[in-house]
Amino acid sequence: MNQNMDHVVTRFAAPPVTETGEGARELMHAIMATEPPPAKARRRPNRRLAVAAGAVLTGAVMAATWVLPTSSASALDIEEKNGYYVIQIKDLYANPEIYETQLKDHGLDVTLKVKPVTAAFEGQVFPTSPDHKYITDIKGIYPPGPCDKLDGCAIGVKIPVGYTDTVDIRVGRKARPGEKYTSITSFDAKGEPMECVPYHNKTVAEVRDLLKERGVRIGNFVIDDPDSDDPQDFTEASSAPDSLLVTGGALREPGVTSLHVSSVPTPGDVVERRYRKNGCPTS
Repeated sequence: MNQNMDHVVTRFAAPPVTETGEGARELMHAIMATEPPPAKARRRPNRRLAVAAGAVLTGAVMAATWVLPTSSASALDIEEKNGYYVIQIKDLYANPEIYETQLKDHGLDVTLKVKPVTAAFEGQVFPTSPDHKYITDIKGIYPPGPCDKLDGCAIGVKIPVGYTDTVDIRVGRKARPGEKYTSITSFDAKGEPMECVPYHNKTVAEVRDLLKERGVRIGNFVIDDPDSDDPQDFTEASSAPDSLLVTGGALREPGVTSLHVSSVPTPGDVVERRYRKNGCPTS
């Protein structure tokens, strides 16, 4: 079933690539050559959700990491190849109207918005229809080999030639100092500062030191009510006792996290499942 965007926070992910050269471009075209173009563009179901730090983070996404040098006057590099438009971004800070003008010149009714996101979500694209349904016909192009990011390390995005549906695409970029993220990410998600760090059930004082080593400070605290079964039953505060135990965290701007804490420890089996889910060692 298609996923309604009203119930999720926009998701992005990709490696912090700042330039794509000719080699990457050739690789992208080689990958595309092995995939036949679709006969007709259709909307298909979304795939998965990821929940972290009490916030619903994401819907399934086909990623796209494409940043080119900004010497050209054009904000986008659009090339027709094997039945697709292959799109790379030259200017991440261009006015969205410039993107739309270039896309419309190729017959694409696409709104492209570039938003500040966490490291795990930089460069990823999230295409939706006007009724907020995720569209899988707009795909990321992935190189072979391992990837250390949340949802892949794509080098481009492709849209079928002749695709006429209206699409809203949001792309993540690195946040400037002082900018708030437009997506909320668990601080231990893949690619984030606390990935695979065994912080669960450590005290606030201990985790504060771990965060400081990674260039992150605590912006505020989310204090769980240990007597309630409702995960929404919590108190936000600017400070908390150093003796409270840490259950998680959420990044909201560069170098700043909300810290989720409780007076009771998280059960060991819950911690182990979380580490396994994130692909981290459990002992």
